[in-house]
Amino acid sequence: MLSGHTTGSFTDLSEANTTVTNAGDGSFAVFKTGVPAPGSFQSSIVFTNATFTNVTSGDPIQVGLFTITNGTTLIGSGAHYATFNLGLELGSPSLATLMLSQFNFTIDHTVNSPGLVPDQFAVSFTPPAPVLFAGYDVNFSILMDSATFDLAEGASVVKGAVYVSFSPVPEPSTYAICGAALLGGLVLYRRLRSNRPARGLAA
Repeated sequence: MLSGHTTGSFTDLSEANTTVTNAGDGSFAVFKTGVPAPGSFQSSIVFTNATFTNVTSGDPIQVGLFTITNGTTLIGSGAHYATFNLGLELGSPSLATLMLSQFNFTIDHTVNSPGLVPDQFAVSFTPPAPVLFAGYDVNFSILMDSATFDLAEGASVVKGAVYVSFSPVPEPSTYAICGAALLGGLVLYRRLRSNRPARGLAA
């Protein structure tokens, strides 16, 4: 079983009208962009980490990675790209720090006058690499219900989840026993074949 918590941070791409706030311990990260229209607010992507305890294979370690909000901002004032790095701090069965994935967000800002037109968001990410940890083969999988989605002005949506699966790595002695059993079976098979009487040919 695994215990620990997720961590994350946005890369500051130095875009105009954009702020990036990352907690020093990776517990939260905020990306905000655009000049808000009167009475509105910036578009944002917010990560808040999750703590998991004694998860078993097939369990989620975090459901709801990002809260994405589409603010009504002045056209041309918002950044089109955001980059996020997702990590993991494991505390049990032993200590480890892992880099899981990098996410790339694309935001297609639309003209909001006349009418409020939804913005289109796209998300891509690098698949987490499998790791050997504390005698287990560990695989992390990221689920994103849609890579591209529309989001109405002033609306928010929660996206993304991380699951884990793992299995114990067989000891070298296990491989040796399996190999010996296969070899012994092969020798017995050959002996049985050699002791069979020859069959006559059909007339």
